Amino acid sequence: MNIPYEKSTAHKLRRNFEFEGYSLINYNNLSDTEVEMVRTWRNHEKIRKCGYADHEFSLSEHKDFINKLKSDDRNFYWVMKENDKYLGVLHIIRVDSGNRNGYLGLYLNPYNYTPGIGKLLVKYLIKLSFEIAKLHTLKLETFEGNIPAIKLFNKMGFKEEGRLKEYVYKDGKWKDVIVMGMTNREIQ
Repeated sequence: MNIPYEKSTAHKLRRNFEFEGYSLINYNNLSDTEVEMVRTWRNHEKIRKCGYADHEFSLSEHKDFINKLKSDDRNFYWVMKENDKYLGVLHIIRVDSGNRNGYLGLYLNPYNYTPGIGKLLVKYLIKLSFEIAKLHTLKLETFEGNIPAIKLFNKMGFKEEGRLKEYVYKDGKWKDVIVMGMTNREIQ
């Protein structure tokens, strides 16, 4: 059975969203100040240790990344804020429109942590993925040992589906990457 997929999904995901008093600002709509703020977060040691790319990003490298998103139909990034408080970054990447799947990711503002914000970011990523992008399957990857993330994703309904053995070299040793997922039928 071939389930139709909305071809306008990429266009929909390139916009800003408002959910229950929270604003999700698409990277393509960030001000210069917000672009620099996100780059500062991305370069924070706490964020870099949880990502595949762990070098410090120059402003030109960061701006090039954002500019490429303008024509990218597979990768979508937002900054989440409440009023004037910036909470974190969320993204849906590697969107496969034919098979209706993608990968989520997020990181919190390392300079202004708010308890419970991770759960909120995951909630809106699920909403974006299943209600707006009409994906069927959502995946994520996290490093072994990232217990807070694993607990959060389990609480939100994601299940471990596999491991990529010794997939990343971090902190002087090889680490497994845990693959977790859910389908739109498993939303809690």
